[in-house]
Amino acid sequence: MLYVVPTPIGNLEDITARALRALKESSVVFCEDTRRTRRLMAHFGLGAPLERYDENDERSVEKLLERVRRGDAVSLVSDGGCPGVSDPGRRAVAAARREGLPVTSLPGPAAVTAAIAGSGLPGDSFVFLGFLPRAASKRRRALEDAKTLGRTIAVYESPFRALELLEDAEAALGPQAQCVAARELSKIHEEYLRGTVAGVKAALAARPEILGEFVILFHPDPEPAHA
Repeated sequence: MLYVVPTPIGNLEDITARALRALKESSVVFCEDTRRTRRLMAHFGLGAPLERYDENDERSVEKLLERVRRGDAVSLVSDGGCPGVSDPGRRAVAAARREGLPVTSLPGPAAVTAAIAGSGLPGDSFVFLGFLPRAASKRRRALEDAKTLGRTIAVYESPFRALELLEDAEAALGPQAQCVAARELSKIHEEYLRGTVAGVKAALAARPEILGEFVILFHPDPEPAHA
């Protein structure tokens, strides 16, 4: 069995009892970074051996699949969050599905859902774009395409390009579109900045340094009076 196991995005208390059981009972844990996963395993007193999983290496994918074919209990984790959701893991799961191998995906921590739930923006339907392309023109095109759906838009971004993303959003969605920048989710310095795209951009630009990983949310409509 291949277990797709979400791990905490910051606060270790967010791991589920089922995730801990899967990791404990696994013959091997394939992970994005063995150093980070080793710290997680040690914190919870878990001793399963670790193997590095490289999404771009066919040999790594095949090594994982071979363990599942043998009937081993195999867990797949990323550095934080859910494998396959803007994290490595999709290729292994897709290959296992093609072969008819058993796969189960455990529910658990995910930055995008945590951000939407805490943002106050509509969450009944949303567009998740993950990490956008580096080129400004491609980022703007992606935002313009998403705007036509009239839904909340969720984007992952690093602190080094957060302002660039907001500049592109201002051009693609308009300065008065709603925006929430969620930073350092579940960690000590968790923060939500809410306002218009122009307002959130100005607030971040005024800081001497921008730190922490972001989930930046947009809604193309101005904030309604009743919100």
